Amino acid sequence: MLLFFLLNILIVLTWPIYSKINSKKHSYINEQIELLNLSNEDLIILNNETWKNYDKFRFVPFIGHSETNRVGKFVNFSELDGRKVNRPQNCNKNIYLYGGSTTFGYNVTDAQTIGQYLQDLLGDSYCVFNHGRAYYYSKQENNLFINHLETEKKIDTAFFLDGINERCGGYEYMNQINNSFTLYVERPYLMWKISFKNFILTLPVVQFSNSLFSSNGWIHDNNNNILQVDTCATKKSLGKLYESRILVRDSICKKFDIECYSILQPMAGNHGIQIEKLLSKDKEKKLKKKYKILSSATGFIDLGFVLDNDKSLSYIDGVHYSPISNKKIASELYKYLN
Repeated sequence: MLLFFLLNILIVLTWPIYSKINSKKHSYINEQIELLNLSNEDLIILNNETWKNYDKFRFVPFIGHSETNRVGKFVNFSELDGRKVNRPQNCNKNIYLYGGSTTFGYNVTDAQTIGQYLQDLLGDSYCVFNHGRAYYYSKQENNLFINHLETEKKIDTAFFLDGINERCGGYEYMNQINNSFTLYVERPYLMWKISFKNFILTLPVVQFSNSLFSSNGWIHDNNNNILQVDTCATKKSLGKLYESRILVRDSICKKFDIECYSILQPMAGNHGIQIEKLLSKDKEKKLKKKYKILSSATGFIDLGFVLDNDKSLSYIDGVHYSPISNKKIASELYKYLN
């Protein structure tokens, strides 16, 4: 017991030192460095600003987790305005973007996101708001959209970029949030059981082990894994669920007189160019299957063709878009606004 206690103390004292040393370098490989076109110093800054607060989310009622506010050289985000876009002070129309981390723009700078490229194309008459969030899928996007309408955001056009994160139900970290809620509504004399379990899970040695041996960063809940798409609990296919969510969204847009577009986004493993260094064959196979299921739905615009003629890497990592891919997607969205 003493050895176990000392091991936890050692991890508590040394882990921050390791993190500090690790923050003085970046993890980008040569192919990524070429796409980003940044100095080595700026690559370190981008890497830290993108991933240092990764998995540090905040809870927002009705939508679950959300990005925390970020202020940096390359990555800036606020709950109110979304990912930073340099837009004019006064606009005739507001364009809102909803989606997951690909819409947010993980692994690229504020200036290299879909939102900023779209703003550059539109000029001073429009204001673009990028409300992409990590792990978000169509149901969460719909709920965030509803939150914005309830707070009387002026939205003229909304683009919803779906696909990579689409899932049967729930959202990322749902089990963890549910576990915390369960603790506080338990019988007072039984609360210790849940809190003891939480205590064990939060021990430094357990978390350190997780950081070393976690096999898949996309799986935080095995029952809600975005790559497992064969069956949903309702026995309704993921394609049909996606179609239902589009119908709900379209009804709301019609009622509020907002021009809305549901986009089936270009997906790694299906569109453009990627390499096995960044996307394993196993994940590529699963993403192909997922795209096939989702494309069976109706009511969306498929933008997969945008990356068909790429000559260089289309993705900055396994699934997130390169700057040039973001620019191509923005150009397609611009066409619909004209």
